[in-house]
Amino acid sequence: MKRTLLASAAIVAVLLVAAVVIYAIRARGGGMPLVHGGEAVPAAAEAAPETTMATSSGQAMPRGDVVIDARRQQLIGVSTAPVTRAPMEQTLRTVGVIRYDERKLADVNLRLEGWIRDLYVDYTGQPIQQGQPLFTIYSPELLTTQQEYLLALKTRDQMQSSVIPDARERADQLMASARQRLTLWNLPEDEIRALDETRSAPEVVVFRSPVTGFVIEKQALQGMHVAPGQTLYKVANLSTVWIEADVYEREMATVRVGQRATVTLEAYPGESFDGRAIYIYPFMEEATRTVKVRFQFGNARGRLKPGMYANVELHGTGVMGLTVPANALIDTGAEQIVFVAQGDGYYTPRRVRVGRNLGDRIEILDGVKEGEQVATSATFFLDSESQLRAGLDNYDVSKSAPAGGPTAAGPALDITFRTNPDPPKTGDSEFEVVVKGADGQPVADADVAVQMFMPAMPTMSMPAMRNETKLLHVGGGVYRGMGQVLMAGHWDVTVVVSKAGQQLGQKQLALAAR
Repeated sequence: MKRTLLASAAIVAVLLVAAVVIYAIRARGGGMPLVHGGEAVPAAAEAAPETTMATSSGQAMPRGDVVIDARRQQLIGVSTAPVTRAPMEQTLRTVGVIRYDERKLADVNLRLEGWIRDLYVDYTGQPIQQGQPLFTIYSPELLTTQQEYLLALKTRDQMQSSVIPDARERADQLMASARQRLTLWNLPEDEIRALDETRSAPEVVVFRSPVTGFVIEKQALQGMHVAPGQTLYKVANLSTVWIEADVYEREMATVRVGQRATVTLEAYPGESFDGRAIYIYPFMEEATRTVKVRFQFGNARGRLKPGMYANVELHGTGVMGLTVPANALIDTGAEQIVFVAQGDGYYTPRRVRVGRNLGDRIEILDGVKEGEQVATSATFFLDSESQLRAGLDNYDVSKSAPAGGPTAAGPALDITFRTNPDPPKTGDSEFEVVVKGADGQPVADADVAVQMFMPAMPTMSMPAMRNETKLLHVGGGVYRGMGQVLMAGHWDVTVVVSKAGQQLGQKQLALAAR
């Protein structure tokens, strides 16, 4: 409990310090020079190593490198993971509804007028087979046409013995015309053959189902008058069904026609059904920002019933790409940042371009290389210290006079600071300062001191550190001496030049130690 309270207090302190530093940076608009390549250059010109983010006011929020020793890394729980190249496998989960296969819906109706005499299929949901009797129909128009057909048959038989060829041909034409009318009214072929054999027209005709399926809508009633085209039954074949699922806009890139899909239903726990995507709708639902995707599933046993909810799972595979763990990414909204481990506790913020979200991993399109190590935990602390560090590096404490500029005691000096090695490492390093006057002539026999300061880092329990090194004149305005860098990280360096107790000038800069 005590550790939790201390951590919370540390976070609040960091945020307050960061806010003060940001305000100071905006108010002052200045920057401290940064030592790089043996020369002191303005911090604005050395912007490449820093990562910036857009703030609500439209200004850039800088980030700087962070250095943490092994003990503190263990204390705050910093861990790393490599950037890996892997196939872009993504599992998409959504919810759909089982629908009828629209290609297997049938509307049962008549092409003539009549009355239903006997009704055989008399309830909704009843399974029917193709050719099964549905009802009997009494139709005066059909009865008349049957009688005309029988008369044509009789006339044709009588004209077979006629010596007039035109008479026989005319009789055949009348018989064929009457038969065609019966066929166009969907009178079954066996009914027409029965007319040929019995030479008697029945008062009612049995109407049979043209399809196999289940009755999903029934309008037919016994004794009902029916008109041509009137719907009597709607029949659905459930041997295959559709599932229509909603896919969010951001996930559409992973869906394609032909992709395999697996569904599970609450009605059958522990079981799954396999199908495939057959159609992607060409428009988006504006209210939900989703696109409907249609899947087809076999349903030979009839267990998938239209109206059921289904959990759909799609497994997408794609090309190889770079990925990092999802918890390694810091998304500010305006940009995405990862912290790349450089070794020896040194972490550099890196702006990246993000691709697809793969669940526990994120595709990275640009910004990192395969094999680089990125921080995957305690990234909040790293980001806080990075912003604080960058703010302090850019904070110019010499508001009264420019670095290396004139003082009340004398003219302006040209002060150059170098280290060996460059950049310096933890431990002893050689410091070199070259001092020249306004006329370009070396300044000899001066007192030169290099003061180093690193502010405290509250979230890492690090106190402020100070160090001062006196340099000796070696000739020609050059001063050298061995200085000690207490730890890696960013140091605020002030070079002070004085003579006979009077300050001639000073220069302030930032030093990045490795």
